[in-house]
Amino acid sequence: MQFLNSLKAYGCNIEAGLDRMKGKVDFYKRLISKFPEVIEENEFRSLIESNQIERAIEKTHLIKGVTANLSFDSLYKSYTKIVDYLRQGNPEAALKEFDEIEGLQKELVDFIKNNAG
Repeated sequence: MQFLNSLKAYGCNIEAGLDRMKGKVDFYKRLISKFPEVIEENEFRSLIESNQIERAIEKTHLIKGVTANLSFDSLYKSYTKIVDYLRQGNPEAALKEFDEIEGLQKELVDFIKNNAG
């Protein structure tokens, strides 16, 4: 449980996540341990830079869903904005929002990789 409680420092709503998982701590931890892979497969910036906006929306929407399911609230809020900006045809604003969360996201991914075992 220490691992889960430590995630709160990254804007994760652990109580809501556990509630969503019907209190299944091990299942929730297993899903969290897969989060770094989802993020590392994200090609968001390169898709935007190569003007593949529809694909960027698909990829970003996937991450938005994952962050919602895991109750990673801080990232979920930002990915919601990013998807909205992309749908509005404003990739510059989407990149700016991504730049604002990229550091937090990297810290969270590193923490999970180093502590989820």
